[in-house]
Amino acid sequence: MSDGRVVLKENRIMMVSDEMGDIPAGNTSGLGLYFSDTRFLSAYEFRLNRLKPILLSASVDESYVATFQMVNPVLLLDEGKRRIPQQSLSIRRSRFIYGGLHERIGIQNCGSDPVDIECSLRISADFRDMFDIRGYKLQTLGQLRMVEAGNPGMTFTYDGQDGLIRRTEVVVNRPPTSQDGETMTWHFPLTSKQTITLVIDIIPLIGEGEPMLSYLYDDALQALQASYRRWHDQTTRISTDNAFLDRGLLRRGQMDLRILLEEFDSGLFPMAGIPWFSAPFGRDALITSIQTLMLNPEIARGTLRYLAQHQGHRLDPAREEEPGKILHEARYGELANLKQIPHTPYYGSVDGTPLFLVCAVEMMDWLNDQDLFVELLPALMNALTWVDRYGDGDHDGFVEYAERASGGVRNQGWKDSSDSLLYPDGRPAELPAALVEVQGYVYQAKVGLSRILERLGQSTMAERLGREAAELRRRFELKFWLDHEQFYAQGLDRHKTPIPSITSNPAHCLWAGIIDPERAELLRDRLLAPDMFSGWGIRTLSTDSPHYNPMSYHNGTVWPHDNSIAVAGLRRYRHAEAAGQVIEGIMEAGIRMPNHRLPELFCGFRRDTRYNNGPAEYLVSCNPQAWGAGAAFHLMQTALGIVPDATAGRLYLNPIPFGQARSVEIHGMRVGNGKLSFKVAYNGGRPQVDVIEKPDGLAVILDEPPVIT
Repeated sequence: MSDGRVVLKENRIMMVSDEMGDIPAGNTSGLGLYFSDTRFLSAYEFRLNRLKPILLSASVDESYVATFQMVNPVLLLDEGKRRIPQQSLSIRRSRFIYGGLHERIGIQNCGSDPVDIECSLRISADFRDMFDIRGYKLQTLGQLRMVEAGNPGMTFTYDGQDGLIRRTEVVVNRPPTSQDGETMTWHFPLTSKQTITLVIDIIPLIGEGEPMLSYLYDDALQALQASYRRWHDQTTRISTDNAFLDRGLLRRGQMDLRILLEEFDSGLFPMAGIPWFSAPFGRDALITSIQTLMLNPEIARGTLRYLAQHQGHRLDPAREEEPGKILHEARYGELANLKQIPHTPYYGSVDGTPLFLVCAVEMMDWLNDQDLFVELLPALMNALTWVDRYGDGDHDGFVEYAERASGGVRNQGWKDSSDSLLYPDGRPAELPAALVEVQGYVYQAKVGLSRILERLGQSTMAERLGREAAELRRRFELKFWLDHEQFYAQGLDRHKTPIPSITSNPAHCLWAGIIDPERAELLRDRLLAPDMFSGWGIRTLSTDSPHYNPMSYHNGTVWPHDNSIAVAGLRRYRHAEAAGQVIEGIMEAGIRMPNHRLPELFCGFRRDTRYNNGPAEYLVSCNPQAWGAGAAFHLMQTALGIVPDATAGRLYLNPIPFGQARSVEIHGMRVGNGKLSFKVAYNGGRPQVDVIEKPDGLAVILDEPPVIT
């Protein structure tokens, strides 16, 4: 629950309500029940004697079930002659999502006198496309049929312009006393201490299928709970002696990831964020997969398979599709079906394809899953071909992008807002542009694939990729280094002129390993300097920039996922103290956030220890958000110094102290063909590591991996 919204999601169905559990009729904030990018419920209002109940509490602690505890206001009966005092009635609404919305409303008369009450539900469906609701693209609606009375309940039917029939089936366990259009009303006499229960099932349907209502409310809830238990059983158990970190940040992150997951034929896939980005995004899913390999590698497996299945295979400028390219965003609503938006899917991101390669390398480093690697090899080769042929359209050795699709994205790196790539005078950088971090990803992918292919006996391909990576690194240092700033440019514009903004982007190049080690020290010092490090984390843009705004989406805020990558890069170059400083800042910020949740981003205001100020929330952000949730585990992996190299049969483990915990335990972390469990105790000196179990054939090396040269 955040921003007054209560969000529940399971697979493709999502409900966003207000804090009372209602979807007010005519709301303009996007509240509703959604399925496949369509709003199947636009009004859902519960009233008691035509009045709103009084909310005591709303709980969504388990992410999959929400409970609203309410009481009655003063109720006047018999034209004011009788009065039911406030707090005479207990009202509890419990709901979850499982193939639809399932809600149980229980009303108990806690008073000593019998009462007569009237309950009503107003229900409506407008079947608007998500992009229409967001104001992105106006939708010309098809035919919305009259409400049909069910047996008991009601049905809303919509004949879409795309030829699909969409229905909202409403089924209730008690026939209403009366029904007036969209409002069902029940009259109940309640004796003292008596409880009555209403159960409502609301099922969204596309096509001619029939609703699956053979299960009972409790059976469906048990099935959903069992699904969550399986998720917990499959994930690494991480525990610390810090309750805020343990039961807050880490548990919240794990629950947020689970609510964002959808299960396709290809496996698990994390949706980017709720509410507007509950859809497949290539970049977001790949970064989330890399962040969470220590938690659950099934996310990476499913993501790689899904993206390989939807890899570009032809030239289509309207969707920016090219052979071998990884999708940016896929949508499934009426506007997508009518091709009125390019997201069918849309391929307008420059970093998704190299990150696909990086994720495959990381998966092999963790699991050495050669069967999956061979399965993915055609897609990996196609992605490499895209990098060299289409990504580098002018053959200068760098991957760049330009906006080609009408209604597409102009800036196609992870900082994809319209003002994220500017010259010092405020003009947008001329495209095509080569972003600094993208060159790092390409280098990282080629070096990693070279190493793995060499071990798999593919020496010719391995040698070629190694040579290409070395040449890229040489050219990168020549073109991206800013002598006057002693830092790296954010990118190169169409004239190959450096864009001199001081940003967090080059920190991704530390993670990628493309940075010269001597310059890595200069990078470290600037990233931790006051203009970049707020005290809570590394800002996206220096405070010295004329475009800096601590409340701007990409020009001065702090992004946890961005910092988790920067931290991994700092440790890669053995700058452990700097890494620990950023880890502490981000984790402390997360612990102080509502619900102890690492958000998508927060404001870049300076941390003031004198007044003990907290981090400032960004007003409009996704909650939960996949790579925000994944950042907690990426930070933990880096703090523990976990560097797997499963294809070589080894794993490096070298924890550094960080202020939030004195001890950490890891149980059941999947590496290679088995599981690794260990304990770390921080006793003021060098952390003590106790390996409890490890896979056969895996050497656990309590040291740093070899330094980059």
